Amino acid sequence: MDQPVSFISFPSGVVAAPGRIRLSGSKSQSNRLLLLQAAMGGAFSIDNLSDSDDTRAMRRVLEDPSSVLDVGHAGTAMRFGTAYLASCPGREVVLTGSGRMKERPIAPLVEALRRLGAGIDYLEREGCPPLRIRGRELPGGECRIDSTVSSQFITALMLMAPFWQQGLHLHLDGQSVSRPYIELTASVLRSVGLDCRVGERDVTVPPAKACAVNRVLVESDWSSASYFYALSAVARRGFELSSFLPGSPQGDSRLVGIFREVFGVESVFSPGGILRLEPREGYSAPEYCQLDMGDTPDVAQSVAVVMAALKIKGRLTGLGTLRVKETDRIAALQAELAKFGVGCSATRDSLTIEAFSPRSREICLETYQDHRMAMAFVPLALEGGFSVRCPQVVTKSYPRFWEDMASVGLLCREVR
Repeated sequence: MDQPVSFISFPSGVVAAPGRIRLSGSKSQSNRLLLLQAAMGGAFSIDNLSDSDDTRAMRRVLEDPSSVLDVGHAGTAMRFGTAYLASCPGREVVLTGSGRMKERPIAPLVEALRRLGAGIDYLEREGCPPLRIRGRELPGGECRIDSTVSSQFITALMLMAPFWQQGLHLHLDGQSVSRPYIELTASVLRSVGLDCRVGERDVTVPPAKACAVNRVLVESDWSSASYFYALSAVARRGFELSSFLPGSPQGDSRLVGIFREVFGVESVFSPGGILRLEPREGYSAPEYCQLDMGDTPDVAQSVAVVMAALKIKGRLTGLGTLRVKETDRIAALQAELAKFGVGCSATRDSLTIEAFSPRSREICLETYQDHRMAMAFVPLALEGGFSVRCPQVVTKSYPRFWEDMASVGLLCREVR
């Protein structure tokens, strides 16, 4: 079957000044809160919930009584759902996903849950979905987990730990990846009155007390904001976004510092959650930069594209988790940037931008069924239009992406 292709461009060659852009709630916060809401019997309501496909998949896992649940490409629904369903006494379910999901590792989480008494079997490839899960009342207690693969494994255990008889004392083996996401989980637990202590090498979550709130407001998604930061850096145009707060627990909020220091984009917070992006006057792009993206992996593609657009050579490190995302994002970046005349080299966990040459005359961006590949490359349309294969993949995290980009002057025209 032919895959849909759209041509994107900025016909005027510049970015228009839009009104305020309201971004949907954080996918990361939404999915954590949904699991807690389900485990606590609907004790609180959630405002500004994410409208992403991933959050819809999370809701299906929590609400659908079917014996087979398919999460598609939704990694959080797979990982969080595994811990949730394993803790539902009497429930037996097969949890599966897309072809790519069946290649993504889940063994550290499954083995930890098994040690805590869970009944989980691999149905195909050892260490990967699909899984047969037989829900039980888990005692909790003390456990170890490999923390070098994905922070979502740790988060899944943290979210369910309050509902186990003994809570959880979790020892983290190895150098934890994406640690801000662990801190985000702790923040979400505390927001509904659940205790949590995150140490350097361990996490402690005691059994739950009563819910402390009736309603929880989800902050807008910083990963989605990153695409406007990128466009602001390349086009030198300001934007107004809502609703965001300084000191956000979302790990990707650290992009504020990256874009201020490297790309000359200031972040101005106003009452009511309004965030203004203001390119700094007199900014001159550095010739070279090196950034550790280990704490903000979901914005790495946008940062790489901005570096390419501004002709900044440099090295991005801490990218190991990108190898096991919706696609191998390091390999995908290397292949697609080459079409735009950007020469890169890569290691297991880094990407180095080394050289620039004229871009190809006709470009079709492959998205690899990865929402962030489709969104991250938009700033390069300022240099000339190009085609995008499967542009609809953005619905995984940001369904209104193309509409919001149209409001700033991007033309997205279906050609096949």
